[in-house]
Order: sequence, then structure tokens, then C-alpha cells
Amino acid sequence: MDDLLLKFERDFYERSAGADGMLDKDKFDLDLYKRHNVETMIRIGLKRAVDPLIANYWATRDPQLCKEWGLYGAEEGRHDRMFAGDLHKVGMTDEEIYAIRPTFATELLNGYFYYTMATEGPLAAMISGFYLEYIAGKTQPDWLNIMEQHVGAANTKGARAHLALDEDDDHVDMVWNLIMRVVKDEDDEERFVEHLIKINSLFVSYFVEVYAATVLGAGADLSLLTQAAPAAAVQTNLQTQATASV
Repeated sequence: MDDLLLKFERDFYERSAGADGMLDKDKFDLDLYKRHNVETMIRIGLKRAVDPLIANYWATRDPQLCKEWGLYGAEEGRHDRMFAGDLHKVGMTDEEIYAIRPTFATELLNGYFYYTMATEGPLAAMISGFYLEYIAGKTQPDWLNIMEQHVGAANTKGARAHLALDEDDDHVDMVWNLIMRVVKDEDDEERFVEHLIKINSLFVSYFVEVYAATVLGAGADLSLLTQAAPAAAVQTNLQTQATASV
């Protein structure tokens, strides 16, 4: 599992156009920075509606898991305002932030949560929590180091506070342990990996779409953007399945 997660990170930087720029202070783009933070807020808000469904699923099956996931989801669901504070400091108002619609990639990701919830249960939606906690801990400190050279450390306090809270509460291990309580056999383990690969693919496609809309200037061409996300997701999914060794 550790090898697969490291592969996700390595492949993202090597294969996604513009991803290496997140580690290069000379390639900083303010529009990308803003759009990235807005989409982070949108994803948190959308997941805020999914987490109660996860807790409800476990209410009669595992009441303790219901309680623990409910508390975790309730806490995470408030973190969007941390990022709003950072956006205010670079000139965006709440009206501007909330007028922006989700990327197609984010819509596809949330559609995957609801589809799998309806057909097999909440495992995929739970795995996304683990994935985000892990990947954010690996990538965001380096990204913020670059961003702060342009917008100033005082203007990324929300993102830094979010990372610190996740680390202090040991969210990676906590969410992993919650998920492992429902992974019972080899079939569950295989499904876990399948979900994880697909979720990673959809998150990679989100970056592809945001990069195209901002840095590449394709924001006005919806035909390009609506093709970018699913194409990137399918390609990443197939490449990962072909080369992953788990």
C-alpha cells in the first residue's frame, strides 16, 4: 500500500502537465492558486453532505463506527472557511468564491461516491477521506512553501492551520483504522485498492482541469474542459492499473 501511494505522488509530478510547477517558485500562478483553494472549499462542502450518509449507513451496523465517523466528518466539514480566509487575503470575496461552480472532475468524484453508496456501501467515500489526508500531508507543505514566497506566509494561515490540525489529530492513521474495521477479507482488500486507484485518478483529473482553465487559458472553452477531466481520469486509471504492484 505504501508503494502504491508513493507511486500516485511520483506519477502525478511526472505525468501531469504543470504539476512540477507546484514545486517551482518561478512557475507560480496566482489564478491557479486561487482556483485550487476554491475547489478545495467546494470539495469540503460537497463531502460535508456525504459524511452523514456514511455515518447513517453504520448507525444500525456498527454504532461506534457511526459515532466516530460522524464526529470526524463534522469536524472536517467546517474546514472550508479556513481556506476562505486565505482567499480573502488575496482579494476574493465570499460572493466571488461561492459563485464558482465545481470542476467537472469534482462532480464526477462526488457522483462516484453516491453511485458506490447506492450499489455497495460507503467504502469508496470513506477511502477518499484516507486518500485526502495522506496526499495532503505529503504534498501541501511543499506547495505552501512555494506559494508563501509569492502571497506571504500571513496569507496561507488557513491552509497551514488545516494541515496542523490533521497532523495533531493524526487523521491519516485514524481514518485508516476506521476503514480497516470494515475491510474483512481479500475481496474487500481488492475493492479497497480499486477504489483508491479510481479516486486518485479523479483527483489528478481535477488538477488537469484547473490547470487548463487557469494557466493554459482554456477557461472560456467548455468543450475543452469537459473533455480534459474524464480523459485524464481514464488515462491515469489505466496506467496505474497496468503498472501498480500491490
